[in-house]
Amino acid sequence: MNVTEFHQNIEQVWLKIEEQLEEQDCDVDCDTQGSVFTITFPDRSQVVVNKQEPLLELWLASKAGGFHFAFKDGQWIANDGKLFWQCLEEACRVHGEQVHFA
Repeated sequence: MNVTEFHQNIEQVWLKIEEQLEEQDCDVDCDTQGSVFTITFPDRSQVVVNKQEPLLELWLASKAGGFHFAFKDGQWIANDGKLFWQCLEEACRVHGEQVHFA
């Protein structure tokens, strides 16, 4: 994946997150600033998803922990084999929202 493809892929990830949170009527606010996408919950806690262009990685940070994902076999996968979408669902659950990113 080149840098252009990386940015296009991440933009699609962010769009899917925002669409699914809205479709599932989650009580959150989403904000994008530069390379950082933030989901803010009613208690002001946050899930932060950011792109790490130099490494071509996607990072996720929340109360559930921090994870680094690389794009392999068509999906974002952490070194321990966890999938980005599963980790994001767990992060949202820890912050009080049940959401599925199918």
